[in-house]
Amino acid sequence: MGHIFFITPSSPGSLDKLNQWTFRWLLEHGNMADDSTLYTCNSIESAQSLLESALIIGQSPTLIIFDHADHPTAKNLAFSRELHNAIPESWIIEIIPDDMPLPEDSKDDSIFWIRRPVSEEEWSKTLEDVLHKNGCPQWAKWTGKKSYKPF
Repeated sequence: MGHIFFITPSSPGSLDKLNQWTFRWLLEHGNMADDSTLYTCNSIESAQSLLESALIIGQSPTLIIFDHADHPTAKNLAFSRELHNAIPESWIIEIIPDDMPLPEDSKDDSIFWIRRPVSEEEWSKTLEDVLHKNGCPQWAKWTGKKSYKPF
């Protein structure tokens, strides 16, 4: 199990419950490794810096949770695309508002979009899918070549 990043640029603190649920799930399922770390980033800039550092030393995150809050901004959507293009080996779960239309590429089985509000049961099922059933997005369903691009 690698590192997990919680990114909440639009509403700091909005992923506190998910962070707690994730930590509890990891402990209950024996997935917490000695070198696993949970990071919380309150800005895109801090997320980019931490992710770049991890990638430079060859430690791709296992999971990235990105919260779009109540209204996705153009900056958040652009960063989301960067994440998917730059780190295809990491699971990226995006928390979106209930009224946000899904992008056209949302049918890709390696992309997880979860509408708010998120329940603990739904979150546990999602973690089961991404961390137990499929080790990385490419194993879920490979839909074509993705290019690696630095941030």
